Order: sequence, then structure tokens, then C-alpha cells
Amino acid sequence: MTPLTPRTPRGYRGEPSRDELAAAQQVVDLFATEALLALDRFERSFPAGAAGRERQVADRLAHWWQKLQLDDVRLDPAGTDAEQILGAAADLSLDPENDWGVSLEEASAQAVNRAALDGRTLPVTTVADLRTDFETAYGDRVKVPERDDEWLVQSLTRFARASVLRDVIAEGAHVRVSEPLRAAANELVRQGQQLTDDRRQLDVQQAVPAKGSFTGHARNFAGLWAYSTVVGMTGAPFWAQVAMNTPASALFLASWHEQRRQQKAFEHRLDPAQAQLRSVRADLIGNLDTTQPPTRRDNAALRNAANRRTGPGR
Repeated sequence: MTPLTPRTPRGYRGEPSRDELAAAQQVVDLFATEALLALDRFERSFPAGAAGRERQVADRLAHWWQKLQLDDVRLDPAGTDAEQILGAAADLSLDPENDWGVSLEEASAQAVNRAALDGRTLPVTTVADLRTDFETAYGDRVKVPERDDEWLVQSLTRFARASVLRDVIAEGAHVRVSEPLRAAANELVRQGQQLTDDRRQLDVQQAVPAKGSFTGHARNFAGLWAYSTVVGMTGAPFWAQVAMNTPASALFLASWHEQRRQQKAFEHRLDPAQAQLRSVRADLIGNLDTTQPPTRRDNAALRNAANRRTGPGR
């Protein structure tokens, strides 16, 4: 984090660096992602093609969006893919003329359409990608609430608080906020930079896969199948076919066991990086859950400094 100079007036931050803004954006993205995953889990709890599923998903998101007063959250139209999808889902859910409801697939498509109309880089991440990334980042040891509502409420609340702190960081010396809010913004930057570093470390570990690969194993299986087919076409007695197939089968089994061993070694290598990400996530949750809400003066200062609309409709 860029140290503040003694000239910075009390209650202000210094001008933010690019790294600070990126760190704050990483945190906003983290909890936008978790809100989408909570909603995704709720959506997938319905049988495929269930009538009224989209309406119930929209009602669920709209209920908590309004109850948590998230209309005051300034969403970044050019934010991360997760933030753009969440914003599109909120818009669709809150639209009084939308009787159909919302699916996360439709929200993703809407996010792409908006970016295209605005001439921005198109979001390429799907909710399925977010689900996979979440599992890859933390392994199977991260604890999230079992109730979809609880996870959704927690994630939306943390997303909202992180968004406010991102605004404090982005406005820098242009806005004066209360000391607790400024301190929380400074801590968000520190933790966000740690999150970025830890995610980069995991990416490095993942970039060096085990020597064996699923492709290689599939190739061995295809070779065994082709060899067995040829042996079967020889018309040799059954016992002779078994004898001819035995060496190839043994080689295939040895390859399979080696693949499993290397895969387990690869997963073991990822454990420290995943554990570190789980740790920084827990720190972020602790910071955001205990952050004092902005005062009316804070909110007014941020609105005046940004001079732009609030709420999901951008």
C-alpha cells in the first residue's frame, strides 16, 4: 500500500495508486462472486425446467437487495465480470415490468449486451466458471452457510461494504470521510493486495501440472482398446487372446496408478496456496463484518465527490 504523506489532511487518503484500486476491486469481486454463487445454488435447487423458477430467483434477490438497501451501492459498470453479472441480475429482478423473472444465464447475457452497447470489453466469465474458480481457489475446505439465504445475505452485505470502501479509495484526496471508514479502507487495500498475491501464487502452482495428464491416460486407454480389438479379430482361442491382452492391460493399469499418484501429488502441492487464500478470505470477512457503516456525512461526501447516480440501474 502506498504510504500516506504527512501533508494528507486528516480524514483523507492520498491519491490511490493503480495497485490499490486493483486490490480493492479484487475484494469487491470476491463477494460479488459469492453472492452469485449463493443465488446459483438456490437456482440449481429447483428441478430442471421447473415452472416459476426464474420468478422465485428474481423475488429472492429483489427481496434482499431492497431489505439491505443496496440501491445506495454504486456499482461499477466496467467492474469485474462478477460485478457486472450481479448488477444485471439486480436490474432484472427489480424491473416491475419483468414478469418472467431472472436466470443467471440471462443476467450474464445482459451483462455482455450492456458492455457491447457501451463499447467496453465484454465479460467472458460465466457463473459455471465462477463456481469452478471458487472450488479451485479454496479446495473443498472453505465453509459457507448451508442455507442459501444466509450465504446470499452475508455476501451481499460484504459486497456492499467493500464497494463503499472501494469508493473511499478511488476518491482519495477528493473526499473526507470518518476515521474508522478511512482505516477500514486502508485495511481493505492491504488485505486485497494479499489476496491478489495469494491468488497469483496459486496460479503459479496450477501452471505446473503433474507429469501425467488425463489426455495421456485417455490416449493409453484408446491404444488398449484398439489393440484388444485387433486381437479379437485374429480369431485366436479365448485363452490366447487373454494371454496377448495381459501385457497391454498391465501397462494400462500401471499408467492409471501412476496418473492417480501424480494427481494426488499435484493436489497436495496446491494445499498451502489454497490454505493461504482461505486465511485471507477469513481476514477480509472479519474486517468487513466489523466495519462500522458509513455515516450520513460519509455517504453525502462520497455522492458529491463522484457526482453520479447510485443503485443497480446505471
